[in-house]
Amino acid sequence: MERCSMRTVGKRWMPLHLVIIIPLLLSGCAAVAAVSAIPAVLVDRAVGFFSGQEASLPVSMQQALVGVQQGLAGMDLRVDVLEPDEDGYAMEFGNGKLDGDIQLKRQTGNLTTLTVSAHRGMSHQTSVEEALVKEVQQASQQAGENESFNFEGYGKVYVKPDEGAKSIGWFRPGAMLNVSESKPSGWLKIKMPSGRSGYLKGKLRGDGV
Repeated sequence: MERCSMRTVGKRWMPLHLVIIIPLLLSGCAAVAAVSAIPAVLVDRAVGFFSGQEASLPVSMQQALVGVQQGLAGMDLRVDVLEPDEDGYAMEFGNGKLDGDIQLKRQTGNLTTLTVSAHRGMSHQTSVEEALVKEVQQASQQAGENESFNFEGYGKVYVKPDEGAKSIGWFRPGAMLNVSESKPSGWLKIKMPSGRSGYLKGKLRGDGV
């Protein structure tokens, strides 16, 4: 699969096109291709994961999820992809320079384990991880029991290229994603935080930009 990423082009609320910038080192890839339908642009994420910082949060999973969203926002970052699993959530975040992964695991109804991994390219960012953990700890403990993750503006990711198929997560238009063209026409295949494939509505145009 071609590994590409997405970043917002132009103003957020204008009708936009996506542009995929495919690294020239990838064999068999055209240098540039255009994408329509989703307001974002594609760039390669760094390969590999770091062990990261781990912390126990004395809050519910819902409060921890709110804490992650608000904690990232406090550092001018966003959850780009959110994928639920049996015991919690896996997430990706990034801004073109800094990228990372976050996992939440439910231990009890009021105890959640947080793991944060951050990197710039292939450089491990321990200090960033420590700062993020502190932000999430504070935000999650301040979150009310009735607060929930704000999904406004997020799109669904499906298990197969069909809007009637099961949803396996959410993505943020303008986020950086691993993506490739998929069939049928009008769909893009992305790599989820767990490594499995997902599908979202989109379209690659081969005429370049």
